Amino acid sequence: MSETTEPDETQEWSPAPDEGQAGTVMTKDGRWAYRYKDGAELIMMKMPERDTTTKR
Repeated sequence: MSETTEPDETQEWSPAPDEGQAGTVMTKDGRWAYRYKDGAELIMMKMPERDTTTKR
């Protein structure tokens, strides 16, 4: 995956599994959450909608 995309190209990204680290993480049940510093409580996030019609 490159750091730039063409106008009609989409990229998907998923956060790292939650291991207590700061940042955006994926919980064990597959939901996204954010933690502002190591060990802090998770703030649950709304996952972005993914276009299921594009080719991979």
